[in-house]
Amino acid sequence: MMNDEPLVTIDEEEKTNAKKAGKKVDVEFENTMSREEAVSYFEAIVAGLKKGRLHIKQGDQSLDLEPAQQVDVEVRASHKKGRERIRFEIAWREARESDLSISSE
Repeated sequence: MMNDEPLVTIDEEEKTNAKKAGKKVDVEFENTMSREEAVSYFEAIVAGLKKGRLHIKQGDQSLDLEPAQQVDVEVRASHKKGRERIRFEIAWREARESDLSISSE
């Protein structure tokens, strides 16, 4: 059962080093579970999106994500030969600081 408490927080130094190295960090999970368990996962994702922070851990892999204010959302649904499927993807880019200055003076 999922709750609003963080599952894990990646060490900030580890996160910074991974970003500097351009290192990709993945956590992948696939499993059959009850509908209620699936709802708990999605509720935790929604709570994390609302708070602006998602903590994900699976085995020895972990991520600390900070969703941007604007996100790209993709939903795909299908029904074929008795099998139904819905897929969600939510993506965003990290905020970039700009040193650009424009004025009329």
